[in-house]
Amino acid sequence: MIFLLTNDDGIYAAGITTMAEILGELGKVYVAAPSRQRSAVSHGITVHDPLVVKEADYPVPVEKAYLVSGKPADCVRLALEDLLPEKPDLVVSGINAGPNFGQDIIYSGTVSAAIEGMFYGIPSMAFSLDGTSFDICRKCIPNIIKEFLETNQDKKIIWNVNLPSCPVTDYRGEVKAPLSGHSQYPFRFKKYQSGEKEWYYFPDMKPVGALEQNTDVDFVEKGYTSITPLSIRFITG
Repeated sequence: MIFLLTNDDGIYAAGITTMAEILGELGKVYVAAPSRQRSAVSHGITVHDPLVVKEADYPVPVEKAYLVSGKPADCVRLALEDLLPEKPDLVVSGINAGPNFGQDIIYSGTVSAAIEGMFYGIPSMAFSLDGTSFDICRKCIPNIIKEFLETNQDKKIIWNVNLPSCPVTDYRGEVKAPLSGHSQYPFRFKKYQSGEKEWYYFPDMKPVGALEQNTDVDFVEKGYTSITPLSIRFITG
């Protein structure tokens, strides 16, 4: 198989290099990812500044790795239109550092990169990890990819996959789960002031709010991998 791999945490983040290792066992891997952290950029693209692309000396064996100065959607567009010598069978975004649950997927650069791949008619998936241990990822991602390619017949649907970081012995399997109906995080800026100057900054975020039963958040908390099919359909007429 041929994979295009991207993310929003930056090209050298632990999640994307781990995913490159996982995909490398399944086929050929091309990486096109942001040069720096780009979390919460949603589906933004670069329109006023030039995009700088450099071939990267990657720490994991891949076919090619490209460092892109733009956002995740930029990376997918450039890769599919100009950088890759062959069409990928699957666009993979992740593994994101932290989950992408519920309404928060609207802000996610990880999810948006997969949606960009879907716009090009290529099967696409987004992966996120609720924690820091990649043991479950290494164990389960190959089978999740296989299931997606074998069962998902709609090119307008991506899978948003959130994995737990529990011990493998506590892992409970994969489940299709609806999105939580609320944002997990308080999207509020904190005000700072020094003399006459004042500014606002996004504070460190911690999940808040009630846990909705039988949603993506709930299942991952219980040790499952949540798989949520997502569709972007435009209303016309």
